[in-house]
Amino acid sequence: MATPPPPPPPSTPGAEWDTFMTQVKAIERKDSNMTSAQQIDRLHKPGAKYLNLNPFYVLQVDPDATEEELKKQYRRLSILLHPDKNPDNRDMATNAFEVVNKANKLLKEKETLDKFKLILADAKNRVIKMIEDKRKMAKAKGLPCPEDDPAKFAHVVNVMASKQLADYEIRRGDKDMKEMADKKRDSDAAEESAKRIKKLEDDKKKWEESREERVTTWKDFQTKGKKKKSKAKHMLGTFKPPKPRLEER
Repeated sequence: MATPPPPPPPSTPGAEWDTFMTQVKAIERKDSNMTSAQQIDRLHKPGAKYLNLNPFYVLQVDPDATEEELKKQYRRLSILLHPDKNPDNRDMATNAFEVVNKANKLLKEKETLDKFKLILADAKNRVIKMIEDKRKMAKAKGLPCPEDDPAKFAHVVNVMASKQLADYEIRRGDKDMKEMADKKRDSDAAEESAKRIKKLEDDKKKWEESREERVTTWKDFQTKGKKKKSKAKHMLGTFKPPKPRLEER
């Protein structure tokens, strides 16, 4: 990725800084001239899962690249990585092509572009701080100061930015999982509540529908009871005991 190196400390002569910048630009040109196979390998190497979260690394562009430069680099990479251009390695080419396409979409949106610029700037500042701390420690111990290494600096900045993006993705993933669990719990509770309400409504409906049957049954019961009482009363009122017969002598 074409990431600008840290600004030179006040004690660094201008000529040395110019040399450092020239080395960085040379590394950038070398990386940008990778073949299709090399680009596919770059986007699949160990750690690529996290490095590829950084769209500037994926597209190999500077955070300050113009819109036209972004378009040009995206077109170049999309041609190199198109699956039809890599029939012998179609699956990996397809995956690399999708990674590049996603990075391009992220940088086309101003909001996400600004977010990634801030993350990269913060990563660069952290790396600069690390380098300064190492120089101070070396000086305090009377050891030679570490030499500027453009390639290593760019790599460490990428790694730092990728770590920050990975941490963000993990936190966002945890948050999404929690929200999904909360939504599922709420959905299950709502579904259970809806089932209870429906059962109550069904029971009420059945009770209402059986009202007429219950009334009819009760009326029939009352009618039968009255008939039995009436018949018993009638039988008691009409019963006449037999006359006693006189015994003949």
